[in-house]
Amino acid sequence: MTTPDGRPGRYDWVEAPDSVRVAAFVDGHVLVIEQHHYLAGVTWQLPGGSVDPQDPDSETAGRRELAEETGHHGGRWTDLGSLYPLPGLSPARVHLWQVEEPDAKAPDPEPTEADLIVRRLEPHEAVAAALDGRVACAPSVALLLRSLSSLR
Repeated sequence: MTTPDGRPGRYDWVEAPDSVRVAAFVDGHVLVIEQHHYLAGVTWQLPGGSVDPQDPDSETAGRRELAEETGHHGGRWTDLGSLYPLPGLSPARVHLWQVEEPDAKAPDPEPTEADLIVRRLEPHEAVAAALDGRVACAPSVALLLRSLSSLR
């Protein structure tokens, strides 16, 4: 690689697929997932996961992840853009979606999500959880800010 000043340099980076996060609003509450992750321990985050190669787009991935993790389907979906959670380490993006009033059905978690707990938080509780570190997923915090400001 070439550094910004024109000299040759070395740059380490991580290749990872894009991912998706979903701010799902049901009866005035936002759905938050509590889950254990091998590297981070127990965290709270918004539903989401990888955009798989068979997904035609990030909305499809978001719909699949929301259904798997919470059992919710349908609703009014809004694209809130994307972000680079680790711009100095990876070109992977996180696509941000908001859904209002999806229908509830039984969740269908993957085997690695057997410990998953779905919480229904009032918006002010979700903001408090983001501020005090319970929501430790940076894209989830960003999506909470974007979605709550778009609802006003």
